[in-house]
Amino acid sequence: MIFRLCLGALLLCVGHIASARPLLEHQASAAALPPAVLAIPHSAFHDWPSVHRQAASVVEQWRAEPPTLAWTRIQLDLFVKHKMMPTRGARGLALLHVAMHDAQALALARGQDSRLALSMAAAQVLGYLFAAEERAFDRLGFAIAAKLSGQALGELNDADRQAMLLGYQVGRTVVQYAEQDGAQRGWNGLRLQYYGEQRYYGPGAWEPTPPYFYYPPDEPFAPGWTPWMLTSNAEFRPVPPAYGSPRYLQDLKEVQEVSRSLSPAQLEIAKFWVDGHGSVTPPGHWNQIALEEVKRAGLGAAATARLFAQLNVALADTFLAVWDCKYHYWTARPVTVAAPLTGQPLKPALLTPPFPSYVSGHAAFSGAAARVLARAFPARAAHLDALAEQAAISRLFAGIHFRHDNEDGLKLGRQVADKILSSPIWESQGAVRQP
Repeated sequence: MIFRLCLGALLLCVGHIASARPLLEHQASAAALPPAVLAIPHSAFHDWPSVHRQAASVVEQWRAEPPTLAWTRIQLDLFVKHKMMPTRGARGLALLHVAMHDAQALALARGQDSRLALSMAAAQVLGYLFAAEERAFDRLGFAIAAKLSGQALGELNDADRQAMLLGYQVGRTVVQYAEQDGAQRGWNGLRLQYYGEQRYYGPGAWEPTPPYFYYPPDEPFAPGWTPWMLTSNAEFRPVPPAYGSPRYLQDLKEVQEVSRSLSPAQLEIAKFWVDGHGSVTPPGHWNQIALEEVKRAGLGAAATARLFAQLNVALADTFLAVWDCKYHYWTARPVTVAAPLTGQPLKPALLTPPFPSYVSGHAAFSGAAARVLARAFPARAAHLDALAEQAAISRLFAGIHFRHDNEDGLKLGRQVADKILSSPIWESQGAVRQP
């Protein structure tokens, strides 16, 4: 179910039926735009020359492609800069692209400049996600408006200001949603902090893994975050093979055999999909793939905004479904169980992530993303599915996941994507296709 929020007392006047429906309910507040842009303090991250250069780059990109894409690239660059975790990355991508989708839909319905509305909405979400740079994004939004209009900063016309105000209000609605989605709960530093009734400590249970034995595990409370469209994070929860069962032992031996005989080509595949610390993250990787597919197909602005909203809502809900599995079953990684069960230790090709094994997040993200993109670009479906399968098997090549982790992860991601794509929220916009 779509989570509904309101900002204030007066409904935004739409004027006529929009061709695209916003995902959240947006109401206008009495708030004005942020303080006069010229009064925004100097930022250690963005000085005025760099802001103007970035604004010029964004406007130039808009000449050749939908406005959503420039802001997607900005967010992915910030992931690298701030070393965003994949879990937080999936959430952030959904927040940004829902804001841009809704701002564009409402601006088009009101006959306003959707580029300005979309940009101001994006600025609010990015300022929330990257608080150290909060005001820099407002400055960028104003600089973009000045570039488009040819006017000086602080002298924008009323139509531009109204479009930006709309985007500002939409962005603040999405930030309010984010403040209530459960992601604020953090680790309190206690090793024995309560995890819930499902915490398991017996044979086959997750333990911190070598060489660093990192603890606590990443995002143990994510199963309690609010999903966008799933009825619950456990809606499609699969069941892993029992510890020590024939299927479990078969898959463990496969990991050992693959690790012993790993080819250079397999290692290259593992490294290509790792998307580790300081990267664009696995969900960001699939956004990069989507960027290329959109450019290849020549999608229009509205179709692109909708596609990226679908993609990133699917990735965010897939992440929650995956983390529900991880912290429901608490299954051990191959490196933990190899020696006890077979007498032969395992040396993974890549570093094992510090959280339970089942299911594979990379596989699930890839299954979901490929399903969403294949719906948009059916002629590319076989190629996209092949990428998803390669991303999944890369985790076996890395020595950090069992085959059942990957296969069930792919299936889980596809189930989540099918649920998101079947939502009636998209029906008023028609199929995603070339204009």
